[in-house]
Amino acid sequence: MASEKATLITGGAGYIGSHTVLALQQAGRRLVVLDDLSAGNRTVVPEGIPFVQGNAGDQGLVGSVLEDFDVDSVIHFAGSILVERSVSEPLAYYENNVAVSRNLLETCVSHKVDRFIFSSTAAVYGAVAVSPIPEHTETRPINPYGSSKLVTEWMLRDLAAAAGLR
Repeated sequence: MASEKATLITGGAGYIGSHTVLALQQAGRRLVVLDDLSAGNRTVVPEGIPFVQGNAGDQGLVGSVLEDFDVDSVIHFAGSILVERSVSEPLAYYENNVAVSRNLLETCVSHKVDRFIFSSTAAVYGAVAVSPIPEHTETRPINPYGSSKLVTEWMLRDLAAAAGLR
């Protein structure tokens, strides 16, 4: 019998990523964490969970991780999240949130990863007066952070249609 496939969690040493790691570990899922530790902390990744330090956009590294750990699904939390900084350094946000995601997606498609979960943000909707925000609300980001996340959503939508990524 083949061993269970693994889930790669990018940004798994960050706040949301590490909590997802804990929940999936408790559910018995095979995991591997990839994080560059620019905002995360290695100590929050539970012992026994494989940890790889590196950038989620490094196609060679990610390809090796996908192969070495027999990954069939990815949960992508890695990215820049400070709205104010996105306004003062927009290109850094497009690099880290769009270009890195694009490279990660290309690597996932070429390695036949068929399931991909992306952690986006309510910032894709802009300044909305209702809460909770219905998902069908029109997207109108008002800062580079929201825009960068929306571009990644569009890439995922298009890859779902073109490559069957779920």
